[in-house]
Amino acid sequence: MYRLDEKHLIAAQEIADRNRRKKRCDNCYDRGWIGITEQNMLVLCTRCIDMDKAMDEWKQYVVNHEDLKEHFAELFEEKEVEETPTEVEKVHTHDLKRTVPTAKPNFVPGQKRTGRAKKI
Repeated sequence: MYRLDEKHLIAAQEIADRNRRKKRCDNCYDRGWIGITEQNMLVLCTRCIDMDKAMDEWKQYVVNHEDLKEHFAELFEEKEVEETPTEVEKVHTHDLKRTVPTAKPNFVPGQKRTGRAKKI
């Protein structure tokens, strides 16, 4: 299992500190990160960190360090977005009209008791 070196962990903490949006956060206790995983990587606070800026800065950091490139290669893979043409169906006005409800049968077998009427 890959473990991130301490020098890279310290750099990640600095990146988290630079990309904070809020001064006070009860979720991360004003650090910018919630904890550290088993791989010695930071778990950033989603409430007070600008995740897009932090990820962009982390990608720049990974590009500058050759030993990290092989472990974080999936960050640089572009995901293909498939555009499917949507077919628009023309809606006719007679399809939008409500159907007239059919009459419900009013006959219910047995005597209808309301309130505290006693059974005969």
